[in-house]
Amino acid sequence: MTPASSVDEKSFRTLLSRNVALPLGVGVLSAVFFVCLITYLLSVIQWVEHTDRVINNLNETSKLTVDLETGMRGFLITGDEHFLDPYEVAKPRIIADLRNLQDLVADNPQQVDRLKRLETLQTEWNNYAQSMIELQRNSGDYRGAVKAGRGKRLTDEIRKEYEDAVAMEQQFRITRNAEVTRTTVISVTLYLLFVLGLSGFLAYIGRKNLISLSKSYSANIASQQKIARRLEQTAWLRNGQTELAEQVLGQLTLNMLGRNILQFFAQYMGSAVAALYVREEHGGLKRVATYGFSREQEQLEQSIYSDEGIVGQAAQLDRLIRLDDVPVDYFKVSSGLGEGATRSVLVVPTSDDDRVNGVVELGFLRPLDERDIELLELIAGNIGTSIEAARYRQRLQEVLAETQQLNEELQVQQEELKTANEELEEQSRILKESQAHLETQQAELEQTNEQLAEQTQTLAEQRDAMDRKNIELNQAQLELEDRADELQRSSKYKSEFLANMSHELRTPLNSSLILAKLLADNPQENLSAEQVKFAESIYSAGNDLLNLINDILDISKVEAGKLEVRPENASVERLVDGLRGMFEPLAMDRKLGFQVDVQQGSPTLLFTDRQRLEQILKNLLSNAIKFTEQGEVSLSVSRAPGEGIAFTVRDSGIGIAPDQQESIFEAFRQADGTTNRRYGGTGLGLSISRDLATLLGGYISVTSEPGKGSIFTLVLPEQYVERDEDAAPIEPPRQVVVAPAPAPVKVSPLPVADAKLIPRFADDREKAPFSTRCILVVEDEPNFARILFDLAHELGYHCLVAHGADEGYSLAEQYIPDAILLDMRLPDHSGLTVLQRLKEHANTRHIPVHVISVEDRVEAAMHMGAIGYAVKPTTREELKDVFARLEAKLTQKVKRILLVEDDDLQRDSIARLIGDDDIEITAVGFAQEALDLLRSNIYDCMIIDLKLPDMLGNELLKRMATEDICSFPPVIVYTGRNLTRDEEAELRKYSRSIIIKGARSPERLLDEVTLFLHKVESQLSHDRQKMLKTARSRDKVFEGRKILLVDDDVRNIFALTSALEHKGAVVVIGRNGQEAIDRLNEVDDIDLVLMDVMMPEMDGYEATALIRQDPRWKKLPIIAVTAKAMKDDQERCLAAGSNDYLAKPIDLDRLFSLIRVWLPKMERI
Repeated sequence: MTPASSVDEKSFRTLLSRNVALPLGVGVLSAVFFVCLITYLLSVIQWVEHTDRVINNLNETSKLTVDLETGMRGFLITGDEHFLDPYEVAKPRIIADLRNLQDLVADNPQQVDRLKRLETLQTEWNNYAQSMIELQRNSGDYRGAVKAGRGKRLTDEIRKEYEDAVAMEQQFRITRNAEVTRTTVISVTLYLLFVLGLSGFLAYIGRKNLISLSKSYSANIASQQKIARRLEQTAWLRNGQTELAEQVLGQLTLNMLGRNILQFFAQYMGSAVAALYVREEHGGLKRVATYGFSREQEQLEQSIYSDEGIVGQAAQLDRLIRLDDVPVDYFKVSSGLGEGATRSVLVVPTSDDDRVNGVVELGFLRPLDERDIELLELIAGNIGTSIEAARYRQRLQEVLAETQQLNEELQVQQEELKTANEELEEQSRILKESQAHLETQQAELEQTNEQLAEQTQTLAEQRDAMDRKNIELNQAQLELEDRADELQRSSKYKSEFLANMSHELRTPLNSSLILAKLLADNPQENLSAEQVKFAESIYSAGNDLLNLINDILDISKVEAGKLEVRPENASVERLVDGLRGMFEPLAMDRKLGFQVDVQQGSPTLLFTDRQRLEQILKNLLSNAIKFTEQGEVSLSVSRAPGEGIAFTVRDSGIGIAPDQQESIFEAFRQADGTTNRRYGGTGLGLSISRDLATLLGGYISVTSEPGKGSIFTLVLPEQYVERDEDAAPIEPPRQVVVAPAPAPVKVSPLPVADAKLIPRFADDREKAPFSTRCILVVEDEPNFARILFDLAHELGYHCLVAHGADEGYSLAEQYIPDAILLDMRLPDHSGLTVLQRLKEHANTRHIPVHVISVEDRVEAAMHMGAIGYAVKPTTREELKDVFARLEAKLTQKVKRILLVEDDDLQRDSIARLIGDDDIEITAVGFAQEALDLLRSNIYDCMIIDLKLPDMLGNELLKRMATEDICSFPPVIVYTGRNLTRDEEAELRKYSRSIIIKGARSPERLLDEVTLFLHKVESQLSHDRQKMLKTARSRDKVFEGRKILLVDDDVRNIFALTSALEHKGAVVVIGRNGQEAIDRLNEVDDIDLVLMDVMMPEMDGYEATALIRQDPRWKKLPIIAVTAKAMKDDQERCLAAGSNDYLAKPIDLDRLFSLIRVWLPKMERI
């Protein structure tokens, strides 16, 4: 190997210096050369510019001469003084210009003389011209003077002198340009030749030196690569030793040790098959572990004599045996994919203290290399040591077992010795009596012995006392354990009682709420207003009872530790805005001020359970409003140093006495607990709030004095951390209850009672009724809402602004705007909810809605009736396009419908059904006619039958999607065919409305057409309004759907069946889980299952699990319904196979929403 020092450092430095210094020198020389050249060129350019300036001045002066002559000639001919204006202007300038030219050409005496002659000639001409002018003015004979020719002669001489002067200057310029070109070419040529010669010399010398250095470096690099390969191989070997050492560590038996060693070879070296043999006491070898063997190979003989086969020879000779290119039938390696033969075999003996104690046999599917041999030779000793250690451990365990047996025998002998000792003690006592005279001599010793005996007795008494105390403590511990078990059983019984009580209460309450809701909705309009009010009162009272049940269950869940916390990132601003929108109207109704303040520096995000946090704050704010008759209620958010975030609720209400400030947090306790108390409530709110705050890692503190209001402070950490079960709850800091000195309450003048919705900034609602079109903007982001508000004003619209879903829907109902701009992400509900409510309400469904949102929900929005969708962020031009689209929809007077129906009678009846003064219907009977019309016309809606003479309707829809037509209109499929689910799914790609012709199909068709055309329902005829009302009393999502209702309670079956059939669903009933499975086998095409959990014979869990085991019902939606509201109910339902979960009493709106979510997305209208 060539050492690094062999590189000629001096040559390298010389080469480096030359390759750096010479180019720098050439660069400096080039810079000097080009600076001189540029300086020379600049000088020449200055002289060329001087020549150009002289030529320009000569031309200007020549023009002045022409002006003099022209002015004089015009005056002589016309006698008009105005012709002398150019003459008078040029006359004083021309002499001055000539003298300036003399200064410019002072370096050229010939030009100076010529210019002086020009000056003399010009002066003479001026005198001549003046005399001619005087003759004209004095009416003299100027014609004769002109004919004399003196003026012409002077003019010709002047022109000739000018031409000669210009010619001389041009000759100077040509000469100078030629000289500079020649000088530049010669200089640059010589410089380039010099540089090329020098570069060639440097390249030759540099290449020669670089080749020499390159050879030296190549040798060094080759040497380094060889060292690197060796180091890599060494590292591989060391790593193999380390990994093998990890595999053989621990208290392993021979079999476990063998498996670990063979797995190491398979993973590290890639052996496909392997076996480990260990020498036995008689000298033979026994196979203790294998890798990659088949079951038949495992059952072959496992013992080998010391000189038998290659394994025996390797052990006898104590050397490695390597076999390459083994025969194909030597050993088969098989796997699930196939089998093959090994290509190489290694047999390695292992030894300990130069004694062979085992053999490792490895088979490979690849050729062997030297590092494999080296690794095996390196670790063979380690393997032998590990085998010997495993043997020693095995022998040690055997010896230990023998030792334990000996110990037992020794214990028996010890008992015998103890008996013998007792006999010896008795003999010793007899000897002491016989040797009485010795006792006298040992009096002092006996006295000492007596003292020791007394001390021993004292210690014995103390020991007995300790034993008695230990016995008493053990008894007390047993009693405590019994009591703990009893408490645990009590808690379990309590939880089961509450769950069962929940079931027994919620089951009848479920039926009451559903039926009361159906009566309050009064779909048949056969109840009086007073009866509807009674039903609403029943529904409201039932909800109050439900809230009380939920509060009791919340307390029990917290006490039992079963209340689940679902932490998430929660926006403080969004949380506060939601609370403001909820409690501001309540405060206004009670004539109270309501303030919300988020202080600067407060956290913007919390990681906590948002639902539980809202529950706490709603309880605190509800109490504050309930117990405050005048003044104000406020919520402030601030940072609590070292603790997190603080939510402070202040009120100016009745206050709380100091001795009651602790008891108000107890369940069913209130500050005023008398029978004639003034304020209602169960007294559970604050108890639940405090427990929830503790669960979230925080606490609630209170400061109050009777008559002066209260301050409740909720402190939570910014990041929720799950506490250990035995961790102590966080205690609120103890405060000295001092009467607060609240600032004077500012009672501002309350607005008029009509203004129930307060906008974030003033919009145009005060200007109603509006003289121009009105746009409603539903947007929670104030800045973007302001942009839309200003743009609407700029385009000439009035504008209303709502910052939440409920507020937007209320404004739409109250003001009926001409169009709506809707956001999807609103603080209280989704924008899709607002869109659905608008399209379901007869007074608002005609309003065009355009969605502008950051969420891309275009398909869902267009499916529900939006006319357009824009995704944020949007430019101002895009927003103007949105307004233009709305304006086009609003100004469209005639709506165009394309009707494709081959039956003449059906075509006429449909036209009469949907026809109106502002609707233009184009009816055709062939699909090709429809395609031709679509290529040249735009339609607002298209009604198509699937069975057409020339092609099927779905084929027509496919061609519409692929061919070049003006616009793809909203399509309503109106057909008499019963469609399969696959056919429906295919049609859903092109149409959102599929109407099967039947008894109620005309009403459905009219409903869909009015939705697409945005027609005002109140402007339709009375008969059509009645048809639409009948159509909407049933839900197109539910129409014709088969729902299996599984419940054992007749009241629930009656209530839910009434509600679902009213929506148009077909209800199949099962009384228990077994009947549910029977109904599924009997009834085809069940779309969804409502499964009660608690039923006789077979409960809902077992029934759901059995349903899921059948491949036919793997994807059948199942919604579990239960009245038990404990923590693990939902998990058990989902684990059994339910898709979703609903607790009794059932909220019909929530039930219908869940059914809409889980029903297959192929609605039949």
